[in-house]
Amino acid sequence: MMGARGRATPEPARQRCLRDSRNAKPGEIVVCAPDEDKYRVQSTSQEDPLSDQALNDGRLTPPDVAGNGIFKGKATATFGKVKKPYLIDLKSIPEAPAGSDADKIAKGEMRAD
Repeated sequence: MMGARGRATPEPARQRCLRDSRNAKPGEIVVCAPDEDKYRVQSTSQEDPLSDQALNDGRLTPPDVAGNGIFKGKATATFGKVKKPYLIDLKSIPEAPAGSDADKIAKGEMRAD
């Protein structure tokens, strides 16, 4: 808003509120307060981002594949530890005899089922 001598002056709160209420969309509620930050209350979508109100914004959202009743916390199952690692010397394994199943599988002539 331009004031005297072409200087920019802050828009009074009342005028700003009236302008905002005229430009409001149908069904939108405009609340005016002297200090908006002090008197502002969070909306439902701000309080709970996963609420129906927050998610109903017209965009497609991926489903929660975990769903209700599925445990979503820290994993509780453990599989233990190996005290001493198992080492296998692959050079000590003999070559497969010619014509054996192992030889045919190695050459791709037979499927390993």
